[in-house]
Formats: sequence, structure tokens, C-alpha cells
Amino acid sequence: MRNFFAGIAGRLFSNSFTPISSVGHHNILYVRCRDAFEFKICRTALLASVGFFSMFAGAALADDSSAALGAGGLELTKSADIRMAMEDLRISPDDVRIRYEFVNDGPKDIDTIVAFPLPDIDSWNFYEEPIGKTTDDPVNFVGFKATADGKPIAVKVEQRAFLGDRDVTALVTAAGAPVNVILAHNYEKLDKLPDAKKKMLERAGLAERDAPDQEHPRWTVRTRFYWMQHFPAHKTVVITHSYKPVTGQAFFSKYEVAAKPGSSDDAWKKPYCMDDKTIAAAGKMIEARTAKDQNDGLLNAFSVDFILKTANNWKGGIGRFRLTIDKRKPESILSLCWDGDLRRTGATTFESTRENFRPAADLKFVVLE
Repeated sequence: MRNFFAGIAGRLFSNSFTPISSVGHHNILYVRCRDAFEFKICRTALLASVGFFSMFAGAALADDSSAALGAGGLELTKSADIRMAMEDLRISPDDVRIRYEFVNDGPKDIDTIVAFPLPDIDSWNFYEEPIGKTTDDPVNFVGFKATADGKPIAVKVEQRAFLGDRDVTALVTAAGAPVNVILAHNYEKLDKLPDAKKKMLERAGLAERDAPDQEHPRWTVRTRFYWMQHFPAHKTVVITHSYKPVTGQAFFSKYEVAAKPGSSDDAWKKPYCMDDKTIAAAGKMIEARTAKDQNDGLLNAFSVDFILKTANNWKGGIGRFRLTIDKRKPESILSLCWDGDLRRTGATTFESTRENFRPAADLKFVVLE
């Protein structure tokens, strides 16, 4: 049976991290269930967080959850001379904006490829299923933009298909199939391929026939933007980039409030370091909505992932790191695991600053609305 809401597994934060919580709309994407039997499955599938699933017996479960895909910062081959002097990360469920200051400490100018990898998309798991809010562009589906010293960067893009570790892009395109079948309704193009082309994909283990007119792809899509960047010796280069995160959407109910931390029913408490204060606030919000007969008291849970550990490829990690999280609404609840201080700086914003920062884990947070 297909995994309806398979996420991309992310590294969890250790139990030693400090729980951070704040008590205070995304478009809701709906599952396309293709027959009555699948509809029953969809009704019982609820995305909990990246890489986790929860099936709650007796709960009012959602059929309109969507998966979060974790993107992150810039990457390059490990450099002995280029260091990230500063990273200023501003992130919310709607927007990610990052400003970097890079310094070349070496005696010579360096030209090197800098890359921004988009999250992998598993076509098998996400075929005709929602993966959060994206643009209509099947290549730049997060609206990625970048500048260097204030000037727009003409980025190049590479999108390839993989089956396991094997590059199967040539086989996919030779059959006339789009590499990214998940976005922009490209699965319809796959379904409309000539029968001979479909059989070619099936023989190669790249697709499976679901029905006479429906083909189920098996490859994973990997997309990255890249460019050649010049780093003058003993000079600072300022690079900025922005994109729309693929934010996961699910529901948070009284059953999640009652779940035992770390149990099979716990999709939120342990992964997002929800403390007693956070759980109590969520419970009160659910009770208030239930009293008003608002959507059975369900809260919207928006989960965001950001890959931080790639910063360790730069010389010395991050010299000065500033994190700003915006939970969007004053009454919303923010929860995450974070090894450091996180202070309120506004009605919806929280900030943390770290010096000589070497991230040991990636960032993930949830906002309850």
C-alpha cells in the first residue's frame, strides 16, 4: 500500500536541547483520492511531521495534510580559506530570507561553485499527494532568488531523476516523461504517454501501472541551483537568497494533547520539545474552538524544516549566527528544540544569536494556529 504522506526524514534534536515555546493561513491542499478504497485510506492519514506518521484511533482525522520538505543554506566543497563570517536567517512558514557575509582568508582569489539544493521529492510517495505550498514552476518550485553584493545572480539549474543511487534521467526523458511529475500536474503528462513508452519505464523499474490509464512513477527528483562565485582574497562578499519554504500542514487535536511524549502516538511533543506550558496552551485553544463549534476544535499545525548542518562545510562553521523566527500571528503557538537562548523581539518574532556556531542538528519548528 502506498505511503500517502511519506515525508523526508530529518534528524531529530537531542533530548538535551532546551524546549522553546510561544503562546500567542496557509492554503490547505487536499488529497486527490482516486477511488473509494483510497478515499478511506486518505481519511485516516495525517501527516505528523517530517518522516513521522500518526494514526489516532477514534480521532477526527484530517484528509488535507501536506508534507514539509526541508531546504537550507548554501553549499560548497569544503574550503580551507573561505569562512562564513555571518549568517542572518529570517524564517517563517511563509518565507525564508538569508544574508551571508563570506571572507576569503587565503592569499589568492578563489572561484568556486556554490550550490543551493532543493529538497528531494520521492515520486513514489508523493504521487498525486500534497507536499505543502509550492509555486507552479516544476523546476524552481520554491521561488529561489539570490544576489551577490547586491547584484542578482544568474543561477543555473540541474534537475535529475534517481532510482536509488542510479541516475536515470536519460531513461525518463527518453520515454517522454517529465523529470518532476509531482508538480504542475505533470503526472497527467505521464498518464498520457503512449503505451510503448509506459512499458519502457516499467521494464526499467521506473514506473508501475496503477490502472490502464494511470502510471505510478518510482524515481526521486533532485534539483539544485548553482553558480560560479568569485571570492577575492582578504575581501568580504555578501550573498543573499530567499525562497518560499515547502511548509507542512496537518491538524493538532485533543488526541495530540493527550498523547504520551515519545509514544507511537506522539508526533509533536518530543520532536518539537513541547513543554507543559505549550501543551496546556494548545489544550485551551482547542477547548475554546470546540465551544464555538469551530472545525471540531482542530488547530492548524504548520511545520517548517531548515537544513543548518551544511554550514559546517565552510571554514570554521558560522562566525556569527542570528536566527529570527516569525510565527505570523500573536495568538499562535511556536514550539521547537533549540540549544540556546531564544528571546521575544516582537508580537510574533523571536531571535537567537550564536557566536562561532557549528550546527550539530538542523532546525525544525511547528506553529499552531
